[in-house]
Amino acid sequence: MGKRIVSTLILWSLFLGSLYLWKLTAVVWLITILSLIAQNEIYNMAKNMGWKAYRVYGLVIGGCLPLATYYQELLHNYAGGVVDDATVLAVGFTVCALVGIRTREIKDNFQRIGGTFIGVLLIPFMMTFYIRIAQLFPDQIIGVALACWVVVVGKFSDMGGLLLGSWFGKNKMAPQISPSKTWEGFIGGVLTSSFFAFIVVYFLPDLFPENFLPWVAALCAIPIASMAALSDLIESVIKRQANVKDSGRSIPGIGGAFDLIDSLLLSAPVAFIILSFFAPA
Repeated sequence: MGKRIVSTLILWSLFLGSLYLWKLTAVVWLITILSLIAQNEIYNMAKNMGWKAYRVYGLVIGGCLPLATYYQELLHNYAGGVVDDATVLAVGFTVCALVGIRTREIKDNFQRIGGTFIGVLLIPFMMTFYIRIAQLFPDQIIGVALACWVVVVGKFSDMGGLLLGSWFGKNKMAPQISPSKTWEGFIGGVLTSSFFAFIVVYFLPDLFPENFLPWVAALCAIPIASMAALSDLIESVIKRQANVKDSGRSIPGIGGAFDLIDSLLLSAPVAFIILSFFAPA
């Protein structure tokens, strides 16, 4: 527990320090680095499950996705065409397919492409939605604040579910997948997220859109936190299938990068859709 607390404090210090110095650019590069580490962990677990993947190609595609999302305008001006995350995905899929043509076993080729893009879509593609959220607003401070707010919602869903589930949990959510997760923990995690979503906006109103009131933030947090719990459950499925306790050992007390960001994945696109209604027309 002590290592987990120290790692958490160091990570938040690095994040907030980088955010203060380099704003959204820091967020983009942190997302890129974390995504690559977590994506590589996915490929390691997939290997344990007997799945094959084009690891190098997958990591190159994954590394380009957040950068293409952020530097889209710059790439457009430089390349004279549309160069965005969709382009990266299309080109990456084509390259993997062409590389796989040399494989005599069609089944093996399909499996490699599938394994490659599961890692790409689950980690870096989902994480690009935090960049999209930040880019919804002309004022970069508001955009970054909302992206951080989504992180707070996702992480408190995880923390609240863990604590309240251990205290009051009786009814198992998915005993075959994750025996420790309960419906009481799920509800407690969602309520905890909703509470802190309210608190953050209530005490820091100037960082958020005028129409994003505290009670609105609390309501918006409910579906986002629910998806965070589902995202965490999906990681449990993968780890159970791979027969590992943690996705990696890169972060003392926490495990791997995938363990760190698991609750932030599926919640990101849901948050983007919800927050887009608060963006200026």
